[in-house]
Amino acid sequence: MVDKMTEKRQQILITAMQLFSAKGSSMTSMQEIAEVCGMSKGSLYLHFKSKEELERSIYDYIANRIKDEILSIEQDPLLSLKEQLIKQVEVLLIHFLEIREFLLKQFHDQLPPGNTPFDKDHFHDQLQKTLVWFNNKLKTLYGAEAEPYTMEIAMFVLGMLGSYIRFLFLPGFHLNVGKAANHLIQLMDDIVHSMLNRRPEPLVPPDVLVQFDRICLEDEVQGPRHPLIIIRAMKQELKGLPVDPLVKEDAMESLGIMEKELISIRPSRAVVKGMLANLDGIEGLADLQRELKETMNTMLDIYLAPGFTKQASDV
Repeated sequence: MVDKMTEKRQQILITAMQLFSAKGSSMTSMQEIAEVCGMSKGSLYLHFKSKEELERSIYDYIANRIKDEILSIEQDPLLSLKEQLIKQVEVLLIHFLEIREFLLKQFHDQLPPGNTPFDKDHFHDQLQKTLVWFNNKLKTLYGAEAEPYTMEIAMFVLGMLGSYIRFLFLPGFHLNVGKAANHLIQLMDDIVHSMLNRRPEPLVPPDVLVQFDRICLEDEVQGPRHPLIIIRAMKQELKGLPVDPLVKEDAMESLGIMEKELISIRPSRAVVKGMLANLDGIEGLADLQRELKETMNTMLDIYLAPGFTKQASDV
């Protein structure tokens, strides 16, 4: 039996997901979520310390629901292994249809730089587990002779599945999930039998999973951000700064001019330098402005016209 705390937490997650689907997370306050749930804002914070934690918990809730339903299909004695797989693909697509509006709002919502509801390590861990689970599924379904090809088959199926999911987000596009699931597994079946007939040397052997796991767990080396990404972050930050409206308007205009200049074929050093100078003294933008200057100084040959490099330190 679900305890009251778990039940209330689930109610909050479902309510927040509905509100985020309608308005986006940035336009939905914790106060509004609390009111719709019939509780005080303080009580809401007892369950979730921040809106960011609430967002991450929604993704975990969705993932666990999908996982539980997919695993429960494997307990159905009336379904063959192939029928189970078809049903599992269908369930996955149905869940994505159900949360489509929520995901669209989340993707279109302009989150502050570095703020994401996804936990990178958790995502890699889940991807690794999915590949292992699917490889084992293929070995059970087709036997040991298919084992050299299970990684490549898994890549094909997961790639096709990802493409189907993307199609679900196209306005006006209708995908029959039942037919899609049947079609995908039939394609997989055809590929497996073709490989077993031809016996080609696998390009991606199953033991690559070990290397994949190691790569996923390594810290990614982060290079400098593209200047256009930094400018977008500065615009987002500027919107919330308590500065004089005229100063904010001028700063937004300077960022817009700089943005247009940087996407031109031969950006002007003088224009970029001038627009950067217009941002001097705006409290709250100093760190991003410094990052933008440093990025310019290290990527001039890519982003700025020849001749600017000689005076890079002047930016």
